[in-house]
Amino acid sequence: MNKKTGIPILAAVIVAAGAYFIFTYTNEDFTPQEALVDQAEKSVSAKEVDYKYPPTPVVDTLMKKQKKVEQQILKESEGSTFSDPYINLDPYNRSPLSALIVFETEEEAEVTFTVKSKNGDADITKTIHNLKTQHQLPVLGLYPNFENTVVIEARTESGKTMKNTVTIKTSELPEYIPEINIKTLKKDLVEMPENGLTFAVPSTKYPYGFDLNGDIRWYSSEYNSHVFKQLENGNFIFLGKDSNRGKTYNRLFEINLMGKIYNAFKISAEPAHSEAKGMEKTLIHHDISELPSGNLVLTVHDDDGEYLEDTMIVIDRQTGDILKEFDLKNLFPKDVYENFENDGEENATDWFHQNSVVYDESDTSLIISGRNQDAVMKIDYETGDVIWTLAHPEGWSDAYEKYLIKGQGEDFKYPGGQHDPTILPDFDNNPDTIDLLIYDNNVVVTRGDEELSEQFSAATHYRINEETLEAEVIWTYGKERGPEYFTNIIGSAKYMQESGNILVDFGWVDEGKRSHIVEVTEDEEPKVVFEAVATDFPKGAWVYRSQRYSLYPDTWERRYWISNEE
Repeated sequence: MNKKTGIPILAAVIVAAGAYFIFTYTNEDFTPQEALVDQAEKSVSAKEVDYKYPPTPVVDTLMKKQKKVEQQILKESEGSTFSDPYINLDPYNRSPLSALIVFETEEEAEVTFTVKSKNGDADITKTIHNLKTQHQLPVLGLYPNFENTVVIEARTESGKTMKNTVTIKTSELPEYIPEINIKTLKKDLVEMPENGLTFAVPSTKYPYGFDLNGDIRWYSSEYNSHVFKQLENGNFIFLGKDSNRGKTYNRLFEINLMGKIYNAFKISAEPAHSEAKGMEKTLIHHDISELPSGNLVLTVHDDDGEYLEDTMIVIDRQTGDILKEFDLKNLFPKDVYENFENDGEENATDWFHQNSVVYDESDTSLIISGRNQDAVMKIDYETGDVIWTLAHPEGWSDAYEKYLIKGQGEDFKYPGGQHDPTILPDFDNNPDTIDLLIYDNNVVVTRGDEELSEQFSAATHYRINEETLEAEVIWTYGKERGPEYFTNIIGSAKYMQESGNILVDFGWVDEGKRSHIVEVTEDEEPKVVFEAVATDFPKGAWVYRSQRYSLYPDTWERRYWISNEE
């Protein structure tokens, strides 16, 4: 058996065009531009955008290094056969629980490969339906510190079948990846995508994914901070570093789960800040959202260094050029940010603390969350003007009242210190309303119900009538878990498309000692169908957000297909 246990590659690379590329990426994979967004981006001239720190594309020498690594893989795998395949563990040196298997068959065949489960109930299997003689299999979902059994089956067009079993030994998990304990599991009610895992996105250290048994089946060997999100093309946007030992998160990557990088940018460390003593610094602090054009909205710091987490920039996905800038101070009276008492690091004022941004295609707007103003806002993408604000009415100027959403119903509660607003499907078929899911930390930072503050945290479904500026609570979960599950910071809530379940990340339980990931039904009396508890992680490595992803997204065969053609 031909076996190689990994080829080193520099962490920051960008894919180059040309021969011998594994997991090819073409312009077909880039989301077509939407006219309204494209027009809005182009309406901002370079002179109007004066943000000082655009992300810088990685230089050509690093692009060539990845090309050489891939050429070396293909050279070493020449002559490998179905019965004696070439195996490369972690080919890109950043995804230790992945492997590349390469071989040829005499006849064209489709291939199925399966990573066998330890317990017989968590196999990860993928079929490549294309009939080919040259086969290169991206194997994902290996167990750490284990002799993994991988079963390969080939079937020709005439019906002839072949079967081979190989073993792949992996190393133990690194320090800082937490213990995962499955507290509740009702498999028949859990929504898990095919070949899916529950992914934990940390505030710092390693991102990872685990199966329903709590076994880690994927992790990146490079540290990540806050930003680990799947893009429309199936790749992931990943905020990392040049080195895990570095003090600043200064690289933005577009990667796949095998560890191949399709795009990379250097992020300036000059305006970077840390949120807490002892934690690494970063300029891109909490979120990135993909626009229909494929370009990216980034939450960043004020470039003058006086204020934190109150600016957004839109960058060109390919070049890093800044197309648009939003200074959120322009949306508020000066006294709101100039007189804010809670200062951030180095006397920079963290008056807004933006922790989320999502694009609303229905009206080309952005929905943002400002923790330190206890406010979720919708702003016009082109002009930056406020459309509405969901926040407790306390402490707003008379001029601002026209933007405030009025809560309806005895049980209505405004969010406080909230995170992660996301747009839900249009459940009531009313074009005047928008359904939002928000993780309500329920901590009063600037305004809200002081008596209720810190008694619980909750995932809450709001329905906002954007014509009448009224809102109601449709569903909420978390109050029944009480103070034990209160999370002063971080957290997320994700809607599961098939079942309607909600995946809730109580990420900072017991002052950050535990993270609880809970899947519940969106019933009047929610049922817990899954609960995982992460423990034994260092400061900052709590679960900032959690999401379910498939190891092999729907676009896998088109986008991840291996090619050795010019």
